[in-house]
Amino acid sequence: MPNVLIAGGGSGGHVAPAIAIAEALRIKSCDVLIAHSTRAIDQKMVSETSFQATSLAAKPLSKSPLGFVQFCSGFLRSAKQTKYLIRKHNLKCVVATGGFVAAPALWAANRMSVPTVLMNFDTPAGKANKLASRWTDTVLSTVRWDDVDAKLVPPPLRACSISTHDQRTNNIALGLDPKKMTLLVTGASQGAGTINELIPALASVAPNNFINWQILHLAGEGKAQTVKEAYQETSVAHLVLPFTNEMGKFWGAADLAVTRGGANTIAEIAFNAVPSVVLPYPYHDDDHQYTNAEPLATIGGVKIETDYKELDANIKNGGQSILSLLTNHQKRFEMQQVLTIEAPINGATFIADTVLSVI
Repeated sequence: MPNVLIAGGGSGGHVAPAIAIAEALRIKSCDVLIAHSTRAIDQKMVSETSFQATSLAAKPLSKSPLGFVQFCSGFLRSAKQTKYLIRKHNLKCVVATGGFVAAPALWAANRMSVPTVLMNFDTPAGKANKLASRWTDTVLSTVRWDDVDAKLVPPPLRACSISTHDQRTNNIALGLDPKKMTLLVTGASQGAGTINELIPALASVAPNNFINWQILHLAGEGKAQTVKEAYQETSVAHLVLPFTNEMGKFWGAADLAVTRGGANTIAEIAFNAVPSVVLPYPYHDDDHQYTNAEPLATIGGVKIETDYKELDANIKNGGQSILSLLTNHQKRFEMQQVLTIEAPINGATFIADTVLSVI
């Protein structure tokens, strides 16, 4: 079967779909190489899989003079690296899952007449995908993208992001008390500073809301110690970890989650049917994390709250929604039920079939 390169990186939200698609292609007997950025989180995520991987020298687009020079230099170096990989591995298709490594990889493949597939997960599409779309034969999107002829597909999910056991088993596997309810807190692969600050503060000011609850908090790489220290001011049971690739167990343990609104996170919430409070990243100009979460909010499966960036404002706003849901068991049940009405679909197989069809 053909050899395929999947290029995506810059954050876990681009690497996780790349791994999911790679898993589906491997089942169809393809040999897969993953190309990611030089960022540590990309390398960590891929290193915990059995896929062959390499890093590309690409840099994010920047408006500063120095940043623009670095972007151009990284683009050309990454394109050269991709051409070398195409020749060395006799690659028959290049798939991009977004991030700043996508555009140079697709440009190089296009120049060498190798079929290309671009994945899009955000609406509006990010700058990298808008640039990359001009060198793409086939565009697949998990959301509407009216500017290009994109085919809608379900989100691809890694096997490790899907819970395969009951809640009690997941809690025991994580060393948690199976008799308590579990609040999962995650800012995705890089963590979320304001959420890391908010949840320990809520546990401190409103401990009665956390009776019979325990907190499972993924703080992000390099941030766990600070969050652990914040919880020392509380009496609420908690487990703080930096980051995990095995999200299936964590979703499977959760009765409620507090998260960012990255496309991959939203897909995992929907697939695992976890009632959630979503605080979209507040520094995006296009607010696409709000848009990502909106369909689940419309059906009542999640609540979207504004991240005001300041702790006091977040306690008075999103914090009150979180505290209310901790004690409103009927509301959490209703949220969970609407998330299970439609049987979840893992789009990785659909995408793998498309890749094979363009070769």
